[in-house]
Amino acid sequence: MWSLIHGLFGTFNGTGYTAHEFVVALSPSSPHYVQSLSVAALTFAIGFIEYIYSFALVRREGRAPYNLLMHSFYFAIDSMGIFVFALAAHQNGGFWLFIAASVAEVVWTLFEIYNLVMCIYVERVEIWGPTVSVSSAWIRVGGWLVVMIMVVNLFRVFMNDPVMLKWYIFTNVLMGIMPGLYWEKRETRIGASWGLAIVIAIGTINSFTPFNMWSSISPYFNMHNNPWFYVVGVVSIFFSLRAFIVLSRLPAKPRLINGKRTIW
Repeated sequence: MWSLIHGLFGTFNGTGYTAHEFVVALSPSSPHYVQSLSVAALTFAIGFIEYIYSFALVRREGRAPYNLLMHSFYFAIDSMGIFVFALAAHQNGGFWLFIAASVAEVVWTLFEIYNLVMCIYVERVEIWGPTVSVSSAWIRVGGWLVVMIMVVNLFRVFMNDPVMLKWYIFTNVLMGIMPGLYWEKRETRIGASWGLAIVIAIGTINSFTPFNMWSSISPYFNMHNNPWFYVVGVVSIFFSLRAFIVLSRLPAKPRLINGKRTIW
């Protein structure tokens, strides 16, 4: 019993990982290069698909699958990542993956900017009510961004997170838990999607298998050194699967909204 308690609450196996571990794991000379690269590519691809669904849903159905808190949180993380990975590339001889990750963060940030603008011009009434003007909505979104950017950057320092790996797992935890709860609160499938629910579930499970991107890069994230990583994973996977139950209980969406075909 005491060894279990000690393992969960009393042992800290270092404070983190290093950028060099990232370079070693994802260099062609690594014996596990193909496996590490494959799981990293899958993880990044799922992240893109999750946000492609978001701007597709808000364009066609007038509602995004994620709330303003999520959009502003992801904007803060991904806009920070542009500079973090660019700096890491500069400090590590132009390592190709850091350059690619910085470019990917630019694309993600543009996705998030689009969704934030749609919060103002398309979802404004649903988010804040009919009395909120466009100018007031801009101020509110700007306020959320200021708060999120400050908090994310401060906690990256507190967390000793050199190349975003700790923050990235928080993005996947939030993605696993929040959408289903948001859809349940709205009480409609409009702005939600069975296809997106499948992608989120796959992405969440992929993040917490024993062979996930994080553990393939650094032993800091394996089961022995970081059991809470996997405890959080169990909870996140549960909520990602619960989203299917939520969708099954909501009324079906119409085939067309404003002349545009809805997304399954």
